[in-house]
Amino acid sequence: MDFLALLYFSDHAITPTLKKRKKSFLGSYMPSRKNTSRKKRLMKRTRQNRPVPTWVVIRTNRKVRTNPKRRQWRKSDVNVG
Repeated sequence: MDFLALLYFSDHAITPTLKKRKKSFLGSYMPSRKNTSRKKRLMKRTRQNRPVPTWVVIRTNRKVRTNPKRRQWRKSDVNVG
């Protein structure tokens, strides 16, 4: 083992590795007056509210083009409680 590799491994062993904490996406823009379970349900609905991926449209020869669960935020309610 050469000197640089030994230096790297010894330095790497000395410095503690800190785990990167995932930032909670729920708390970043939702008010704190909503409880966590309600935020989770709202986030699930937010994730579902997206268009069909392009590869699905290509794979189905444009038979599937729209998402039937797609919702416009002004026109319909989410009904999550």
